[in-house]
Amino acid sequence: MPLFGRNRPPELTEEQREAAEVDLDRIRRGGIPLGAEERLKRIGTAGTPFFTSDLTTKEYALAQASGLQPVAQIMGSSVVQHGWSNYGWSTYYGGLQEMPSFAEPWNLARERAFDRLAQEAQFADADGVVGIDVNAKGALGEPNNVEYVVFGTAVRETAPPLRGGGRIGMCALSGQDVDKLRRIGAEVLGVIGHTSVVSVALDPRSNYIMNSRGFWGAGATNVEITEITRGVYAARQLAMEDVHRQARAAGANDMVISTLTHSIHHHEYEGGGITHHFFIVSMHVLGTAIRLGARDPHPAPMAAPIMSINLGR
Repeated sequence: MPLFGRNRPPELTEEQREAAEVDLDRIRRGGIPLGAEERLKRIGTAGTPFFTSDLTTKEYALAQASGLQPVAQIMGSSVVQHGWSNYGWSTYYGGLQEMPSFAEPWNLARERAFDRLAQEAQFADADGVVGIDVNAKGALGEPNNVEYVVFGTAVRETAPPLRGGGRIGMCALSGQDVDKLRRIGAEVLGVIGHTSVVSVALDPRSNYIMNSRGFWGAGATNVEITEITRGVYAARQLAMEDVHRQARAAGANDMVISTLTHSIHHHEYEGGGITHHFFIVSMHVLGTAIRLGARDPHPAPMAAPIMSINLGR
């Protein structure tokens, strides 16, 4: 036996290779593996399905009290590599510029992950998803390659129907938050989200300050780099404008933002005998579109808050 073949995995059978090709083709078309679909369909047709859930005990109890029957633990996943042809190097220069090509991998990965989450909920014959857990990060050693994984619990509506019909839909909320929305008569319409990326090139003064670090002079004082501050505001505005557009398209009259995070990456290049600095500012927003007044409060309106102070023993 070859020295390095000792732990080699066994050869796939022809049937296993064909099944793998089928799954890859389904994923390329935005779907989920066949085995996952068949498992969820069995859950969807079972009278009393045995389910797994990522809900906490408190979330599970609140879901039941709120008229939601947990059905299955489901997920959606996508890994997107940023193509080199989409980098748009010219946007590095000239003040502040939006960089859609850098935002595209994040938006594509998020959309495909939530699309697959919705497919799994549909195959399980669910009305919606609660208890969302999102894991989004750079992948493959490159921050612009994106791994996006979403877990949640598929649920069925057992409460009186919404006025005029309707479904629970997708959301980026915990079980506790969904219960609170139902108690004020709000309907969850769907997940909204956007990533925006802008490039910030420093003006000569700020560039001089950056190059003076560690020396007496401009670099020895506390000075705000105003271009970067402006870049953060610009990235937030772009992201929020898009989620507002998504909420309006869904028919919402309000929205709940679950995640608002940002990152700033510093880059530099040499030119004209000096070091030039620029920054890539990314803003990530994830939320839920809702419609207030869509239903009667269930199971009961929320009571007025009571302040409690625990003074100990």
